[in-house]
Amino acid sequence: MKKKTVKKQIRLTIASNAGGSGKTTVATHLAYAVGAKGYKVTLIELDQNGSLCIFARLAPASMEQSLAAVFKKTFTGDYPLVPLWTEHLSTVTAIQGGKFLEESIAEIYNYNRRHYTLKDRLEDYPLNSDLIIFDTPAFLEPMGLIALAASTHVLVPIKPEYKDTGAFAGFLDWFYSKVDDLRLKPQPEILGFVPTRVDLYGVGAHRDILGLDKKGNLRTDIEPERTLPFLIKQMGIRCFPYIRESNYYLKASGSGLPLNLYRPGYDASEDFKPIVTSLIKLMTEEL
Repeated sequence: MKKKTVKKQIRLTIASNAGGSGKTTVATHLAYAVGAKGYKVTLIELDQNGSLCIFARLAPASMEQSLAAVFKKTFTGDYPLVPLWTEHLSTVTAIQGGKFLEESIAEIYNYNRRHYTLKDRLEDYPLNSDLIIFDTPAFLEPMGLIALAASTHVLVPIKPEYKDTGAFAGFLDWFYSKVDDLRLKPQPEILGFVPTRVDLYGVGAHRDILGLDKKGNLRTDIEPERTLPFLIKQMGIRCFPYIRESNYYLKASGSGLPLNLYRPGYDASEDFKPIVTSLIKLMTEEL
């Protein structure tokens, strides 16, 4: 009997307990890369800073056109979706965050199911998307916790610098304790960690922490047990290949485009492929 491929919605939180790890860069580039494969993607911004305005060249959202409207008790399923990069594809939409989320935080904490608010909205009023990506702020609570409760999977960007790598165990402690506290069933899974903003040529600490030379090859002068990827894998968690730092990310975001569109063919945009492949595998299964 011929197998049938069916799609399953994946809700992916991009989260980290360290600032400057490139969460929005990862979120927007994954949204584009998966959308370019023909899958429907919705990017939900839970950040009060509203960085998506820059990364996708959008005007700041009003309260009614932001995620704050979704958190209102009066919400009835009319999501304020805005299409992204419409000159290039028609599969990616977003719900913007921004300053109005500050008021939402105070409101949500008065709700009986405060941490489940986003989860409840998405279950009561399902989005027609194959992949939903939650872009969270630099701090884990409360928005990171609200995203976690609504997620099926979590991806953790991490800079290979000593202050950041020392925090990865702290993130895992937070993740597992909150999953237990919220009694999430089914439990969200950690898709993996991904080293980000990696500069092997210019930063020796990056080479030491990842155990790589300037060309990305494994070094023989460092014990594997001392490297970040080894420590992550020892905990039974996947460590994706690194995403390199590039000045073109800054230029691309200033143009409101993912790197794939700003500089087609530039090899750095290929760094997201392993994650994209994993997401597509999760979204599609054969029966």
